[in-house]
Amino acid sequence: MTSGAGHRLLEFLGELRATTRWTVAVTDEIGALSRWRLSGSTWEAVVTVEPRRWLGLEFEARDPVTGKRAGYDIDTDLYDIARDDQREFAEEIEHDIVEFLDNLRRGVVLRGNDGAKFVLVFPLNGSHVRVVQGRFLTRASTHADLAAARRGGDYVPLE
Repeated sequence: MTSGAGHRLLEFLGELRATTRWTVAVTDEIGALSRWRLSGSTWEAVVTVEPRRWLGLEFEARDPVTGKRAGYDIDTDLYDIARDDQREFAEEIEHDIVEFLDNLRRGVVLRGNDGAKFVLVFPLNGSHVRVVQGRFLTRASTHADLAAARRGGDYVPLE
């Protein structure tokens, strides 16, 4: 594959494998499908690249003290990214996945607690995303500034 959605993401995953202390491994390669597993001490991610069908990131972080978890996914959903009119959408999703992983590498994905709830805060697309793990559901909200996203607790970089 030399162009199209997924190419930049695959290059970035290779860069992460070569330049980080994370565990970065290809777990599946079937035809054009490539699935990568990445992990740090308190998080895991699976990135799936199938250029003409689907791009996705499944991310889960764990609070090292309480063991609570929060997840965040970015993917092309059920959109047919092989269609020309979906190319821009697929490229935006690819950009978001690369940006998220780069933010993780740079130490700007934060974890904390708001009362009993485990919270993740990170920049994405010029905003700040706050992910809160409730009792049954995970809720994500977007904030214009970091202070609003960090409300309710102390935050440290995800390891």
